[in-house]
Amino acid sequence: MGILQGCTIGFWRQEQHFDDWVPTGFAPNDDFDTVFGRDAFDPNITLLQALELGGGGLNNLARQAVAALLSAAHPDVAYPLTVAQVISMFQAAFDSGVFEPTALQFDEFNNLGCPL
Repeated sequence: MGILQGCTIGFWRQEQHFDDWVPTGFAPNDDFDTVFGRDAFDPNITLLQALELGGGGLNNLARQAVAALLSAAHPDVAYPLTVAQVISMFQAAFDSGVFEPTALQFDEFNNLGCPL
């Protein structure tokens, strides 16, 4: 598979990188709960709002999951997971109520180095 890559939360949430969202098929204003298939936030938040969340627990999982999703979806990023795997892993963590192991895995992958 070659050298694996991933882009961080900080990369994806910066306005100057919003053009890098385009090839992913996702947009900053997409609804988080719709994309990830779980009613995680009430009121609903966007993917960009998830990237801007502070704190640990579900907020950290959501932040890391969005960065993972965008990295996995971008054609020029050799991310170790597919979009379907990222969504499935988020759903499993959300359903179990155990957020940190998955958030840490996403964080590790998101810090592999961004080619964009």
